[in-house]
Amino acid sequence: MYRYLVLVWDARDEGASSQARVLCSRVLAEDPAWSRVVDEPGLIAFHADAGGLEAASRAQLTSCESRPLSGRCRGVVFGRLFKRGGDFQLHPLNSPIDAHESENICNSGGQHLLDRCWGRYVAVFREGTHQKVSVLRDPSGGLPCYMVRYQHLSLVFSDIEPCLALGLAQVSINWKFIASMLPYSSMQTRDTGFNEVHELQPGERASFSGGSVEFALVWRPAELAARAPIVDSAQATAIVRESVKETVHAWASLHHSITHNLSGGLDSSIVLGCLRSAPNEPRVTGIHYFVPAGNEDEREYARLVARHMDVELVECELDGATAQLEKLVNIRVAPKPWFYIYDLIHSPLEVRVMSEQGATGAFSGAGGDGLFMQARADLAVVDYLRHFGFRAGVVGVALDAARITRSSVWSMLHQGVLRHWRGPSRSVLPEFGGRRAVIPRAIYERARNDPSLLPIWIREAECLTPGLMWHLACLSTPPQFYESFGGPTTIERTPVLMSQPVMEACLRIPSYVWITGGRDRAIARKAFMDVLPQAVVRRTQKGLADRFNRKIFDRNATFLREMLLDGLLVREGLLDRAKIEELTSKDSSSEGFEYNEVLRHHLCTEIWARRCSRLTTSSAG
Repeated sequence: MYRYLVLVWDARDEGASSQARVLCSRVLAEDPAWSRVVDEPGLIAFHADAGGLEAASRAQLTSCESRPLSGRCRGVVFGRLFKRGGDFQLHPLNSPIDAHESENICNSGGQHLLDRCWGRYVAVFREGTHQKVSVLRDPSGGLPCYMVRYQHLSLVFSDIEPCLALGLAQVSINWKFIASMLPYSSMQTRDTGFNEVHELQPGERASFSGGSVEFALVWRPAELAARAPIVDSAQATAIVRESVKETVHAWASLHHSITHNLSGGLDSSIVLGCLRSAPNEPRVTGIHYFVPAGNEDEREYARLVARHMDVELVECELDGATAQLEKLVNIRVAPKPWFYIYDLIHSPLEVRVMSEQGATGAFSGAGGDGLFMQARADLAVVDYLRHFGFRAGVVGVALDAARITRSSVWSMLHQGVLRHWRGPSRSVLPEFGGRRAVIPRAIYERARNDPSLLPIWIREAECLTPGLMWHLACLSTPPQFYESFGGPTTIERTPVLMSQPVMEACLRIPSYVWITGGRDRAIARKAFMDVLPQAVVRRTQKGLADRFNRKIFDRNATFLREMLLDGLLVREGLLDRAKIEELTSKDSSSEGFEYNEVLRHHLCTEIWARRCSRLTTSSAG
């Protein structure tokens, strides 16, 4: 499991320098997996388990590495870098970045990485003898990056557990963050579930100087979208195809054998199609998770795609009645809650298949819905009006939106015109669904009207259309990097679509272009229609999981009641105890979205809060 830890301090402060040396010794003595990759006045960086592609065992394998800067520049790039333009030539593991590239990175404040490279990385750099140390997180946010202050030092890290074990972080639960996250779990801010820990945002740079830190958003997706929009559908199709193929081929170049989560939907099928054309020709095994019940069973489509692509398909049956949610109490500590039930159910199956196939890469099409604008066709009309005004073309956009939403064209026009006349709004939170079933109204309204919950990509942008705001919000939450339970069989999943070149290409395409012809994700469908089975290209419906979730609910009703009815979230007034009691009673209805809400959000957040409350010195926030 790849990890990094960075110590930053003012090298002119003798006390801080002495303290840094003591901490350095403690880190190296605590765990032999840690090793230094940078050791300079004011900056020490470590990595652990950086086995890379030449690791001795399956447990050590990772697609991450640590590449030190060279020449007169000091620093390191953690994670994985690719050059733009399809250059996938592998270099020696953990080899230094050459002096010229290193100087470009430092002299540009990291902008060189954003313009000429991409990947899943966190860069730490300092030019020459300058005191300022900068940290840049790549736009995908694929590698975690958290910060905490420890006496006279600043710590930057990917995994908080080593910091806690070494006593480098004293934490208390940030209940204000939790109260905001419950109704809007997909929102991404610098705050975390701990008052003392902050998260560097994707595309953001933190610069440490003396005892202070300054933040700057250096990758501005809204400006990119506004500066070079692609309104021609043929051009949009070409750039989506090119960017997706480049990123999938690049990630594939790191592995000889790959498992791919093949749902049978459009996004995962597109990734598989690109994997089959990867220059290094990796062995690809599809994994399909299925529930043998009505509209929850998608094996027909997964089998069709696997036959079409000529890849082996391993089908894994999921049974909600066997899920033991009691095991959730063993989660790893992290600065924020996550949907742990996914790993509880899927990880053992995924580990088994990867071991059988000798696979070192675990790919998926995760994030594709947001990238390819699967939802909110209704926003296309107002976006078109903001760009072009009242032209005849708006009727065609309204017709496309009406076909997707199954409403009348006049309704789409009416809603779009009204919203256009109301003028720009910076509130995107109401767009993310209705009020949660078991959250008190006051908690919901407080979060709904809190502008600080907006992602930094939206807060620092100007002239946003509703569709672009929605697009940015969908892409602003980084994927999960660490598996929920850890251990020697930790899976390093790679959501290959969530990569900077694909994100940049998709953000340049306005919402009304994505729905061309009255089909959602129309550009992605057209870009790969020659690669995919036509049944998948035409498919618009997704499998549901309501019965599966209800079985999990019923199997674990006693545990759910014990955890939630008198849990920390109820104690803090963040959940309605009476409604939870009603939902968990035997007299409740058989299915409903509220069960997803309780399982995916509230139970997992309660588990996290209880796990972390044992670590805190104070739970006041």
